[in-house]
Amino acid sequence: MRTTAPTATEERRGIFAAAGAAVLYGAAYPATAIALQSFTPLAIAGIACTIALPFVVLAALTGVIGRPTRAVLRPQSLVRLVVLAGLGGIGFIAAVNVAISLSGSTVTGFVAPLYAVAAAVLAIPILGEHIRPVTALAFALALLGTALLAGVDPTAGSLVGVAMAASAAVMFGLYMVLARRWGHRYALDGTTITIANLIGRGPVLLAIELVRSHGSVVSGAPDLAAVIALLSIAFGSSSTANLLLIASVRRVPARRTSAALLLTPISSAILGALLLGDRPTMQGILGGVLILVGIAGASGALGRRSRVVEVAG
Repeated sequence: MRTTAPTATEERRGIFAAAGAAVLYGAAYPATAIALQSFTPLAIAGIACTIALPFVVLAALTGVIGRPTRAVLRPQSLVRLVVLAGLGGIGFIAAVNVAISLSGSTVTGFVAPLYAVAAAVLAIPILGEHIRPVTALAFALALLGTALLAGVDPTAGSLVGVAMAASAAVMFGLYMVLARRWGHRYALDGTTITIANLIGRGPVLLAIELVRSHGSVVSGAPDLAAVIALLSIAFGSSSTANLLLIASVRRVPARRTSAALLLTPISSAILGALLLGDRPTMQGILGGVLILVGIAGASGALGRRSRVVEVAG
């Protein structure tokens, strides 16, 4: 094993990439709520990612983003790629969309982003990263803030939805950590992982939903707002955000990416207020403040800048 520290430039790029992904991920929750007016939960993910797939492939072929390497065709690389696609692709997106249909975009938008915390915790045994006491406290504040923002209604449907969102958070947290651990060693670059995720989230999930719903994934004539929301998901969280996330985890430790991703519920709350008319309460505002404090503490902004440790394993 060797211990290295990313350059200041690489670190900034990694944090900015994660912040951009967080904004796009946050936008997907209210957009999904709007798309549910015309499409089934799993169809939203399936259609959006099927649209995004050729967009990402074309970007790779034209050199806009990096091209996958032949090394990914090695058996050991393909096996790990399938695992990542299951965790961060079809598994995560299916759980999130079902959670939104059961508990709404607001609750899901604050529970699912706990993948940021899950990644920071899982990075300890898997990547050998260390969490300082101030970071642990920061994440505790972020968790409390998320709970205040969510304001979970303890009904049966809501609890099942929250459980689905929490499961999605754990899956995506593990995906982030494993993507960092396996990325360089097995030639699993951001483009390759994103394409694999989109195949699972898109054509595969859409085929499953068509069979499950007997070929009906649209409730009547699609509403224009629902179609626009679906397209925003396709070109936002389904494609661009995933590329930004991989760019981040390849540059900085999981805890730094996780801290920036805590911006997701803030983005979701702001856009939910603008698009869905969800007015923030004093409890929600307090929750937002706690999350921002958590982000600052987890990223080291509240304390002495420490040396970033990366274990290449």
